[in-house]
Amino acid sequence: MDTMEIDDTLLYMDGNLITQVNFRRRNQILRCVTVSLGLLCAVLLCSNISQFIFYEIIHPTSGDQTQPYHNTLTQNKEKLQNDNDNLTAERDRLEISYDALSKETRQLKIILSNLTKDKDELQHYYSYLITKRNELQANFSNVKNEKDRLQTNFINLKQERDQFETNYTDMQRKLEGLQTNHNNLTATAEQLQTSYNNLQREKDALSVLFTALRVKEVQLEGNYTVLKREKDQLQRSYNSLNRNKHQTDQSYNTLRKDKEQLQTRYNTLRKEKEQLQTNYSRLTTAREELQSKVKRMTTKLSGIPCQAHWRRFDISCYFVSTLKKNWTESRKACIAEGADLLVIDSAEEQLFVNELLDKSERQNAWIGLTDTLTEGVWTWVDGTPITIEYWQPGQPNDFKSQDCGEYVSTDKGSWNDDGCFAAQNYICEK
Repeated sequence: MDTMEIDDTLLYMDGNLITQVNFRRRNQILRCVTVSLGLLCAVLLCSNISQFIFYEIIHPTSGDQTQPYHNTLTQNKEKLQNDNDNLTAERDRLEISYDALSKETRQLKIILSNLTKDKDELQHYYSYLITKRNELQANFSNVKNEKDRLQTNFINLKQERDQFETNYTDMQRKLEGLQTNHNNLTATAEQLQTSYNNLQREKDALSVLFTALRVKEVQLEGNYTVLKREKDQLQRSYNSLNRNKHQTDQSYNTLRKDKEQLQTRYNTLRKEKEQLQTNYSRLTTAREELQSKVKRMTTKLSGIPCQAHWRRFDISCYFVSTLKKNWTESRKACIAEGADLLVIDSAEEQLFVNELLDKSERQNAWIGLTDTLTEGVWTWVDGTPITIEYWQPGQPNDFKSQDCGEYVSTDKGSWNDDGCFAAQNYICEK
């Protein structure tokens, strides 16, 4: 297993561990909230009953005098019952949200598991291709070595053949010379036939010499036959070597084409692996963002009351500053309070924020809108795109590089773009 596979495995294990820890925390929070609400209702009910019993025992009165107190207890009981019903409804809503988050997490785990299986299969197939490539390289090396050995033998045989041809040429030249001498001697013998008596001894000598030359000729003919036979064998060996060379060239071309195909498939697999790695990184980032959102929602749903000078709406707390700052300093001030500039994602929230500002003076306040990253693409400070818009007519117009969004208090409230350096009030949300 290489380094990248180890990193992926560790990341996958860390993701499961973080998911399990978040589930346990959410389960503990929901259980604690449910148990606390039930205990609170029981304690309040017992307190009222005890107070009524104690009042009757210590201060017994007639039916007319206890009637107001009994009515008060009945009202308190009804109020407690309403509170209990509201808390039960809140608990049910929290459980529904929890179930939805659990389902989405399971889906993400299934997708991640499928991607991991695909990556393992690709890695196994890649290892198989590497093994086949190594085997082909080894076979190619053996074929190349055999070819080199045959080439060396062919060169040696060719040199021996050339040497035999040279020797045969020399013997042929000598035979022709001897034949010429024999013809000359024959002509001389015919000329000397008239002086046979005087040249008998010379004739005998020439006859002996002729016999010796005849034997030599026979020997040369035998050598010529042997050389011809060897030449034929060399020709057959040369033809066989030529066929082997042709077959070797064909095998080499086939191996080269197979290598090119394997290289192409390897490049394709490597690109697919890089694409899978990119998709996996994108899914990991999305999962972390979802976990961060779930954590923020869990924190908001934990029942922590808003601080002084902050107003609650739904599950968020809002604050309108009395000091005026530019957009950047306003966001820093909100972050210092554990919040951020306002993010509006519903019509109800739009109307609520409009009630926070003074409409009589058309009070303006910075909100978490900006297009500083990409001109003309407005996003919220938490990175989410705009899902609902309340721009004033003709806005945003980017007049003199206006890259920050502000809330304009009107009858229903509206948005406007302004220069980020302008000093005005701001609205924080957490």
